[in-house]
Amino acid sequence: MAVYELNGGQLLRVARSIDGKLEQQYFSLIGLNKTKQKEVGKEAKALDQKWADKQGNAKAKRVREASTDKNHSTGVRGINLVFRPSPAFRVQVQTSGKSHVREFSVARLTADKAWTEACKFLAACRGYKSAPKAWRDRIPKVPKKTPQSAASTKKSTSKSAAEKKVAKKKTAKKR
Repeated sequence: MAVYELNGGQLLRVARSIDGKLEQQYFSLIGLNKTKQKEVGKEAKALDQKWADKQGNAKAKRVREASTDKNHSTGVRGINLVFRPSPAFRVQVQTSGKSHVREFSVARLTADKAWTEACKFLAACRGYKSAPKAWRDRIPKVPKKTPQSAASTKKSTSKSAAEKKVAKKKTAKKR
């Protein structure tokens, strides 16, 4: 609760930070009888509750629309693209102290369906009615080959070329 008593109980201050902006209001209890003071206290608590709801909605919006670095993620916080040998969208989120992890295979479901299911699962874990449009529109490109396998094929071709050079040198020395 963000209702504070000031000046020995003569003032009430309601303060909340909503989207980085401080909202505050003061209520004076000076010269009021006990019943009026209780009414003013209830009014202050009602205002605090209203601002707390606004604060919660703003936080939920920030979490929904927050993006992450594309190098390690899909751009949606909580969903990553992993390769187990085939690509899959991995949802990993922690809510209320409980960890939720689930993978949606691109090979089994297709990229669009796997992305949709991953977004639905993440939304359900976070307690949303449906997946936000901002998530659904951020479907990432899924490469055909894993980035690691593409790199390993380059290494293997370069090794085989190096091995060929060594073999040529050996055969040239024998002659």
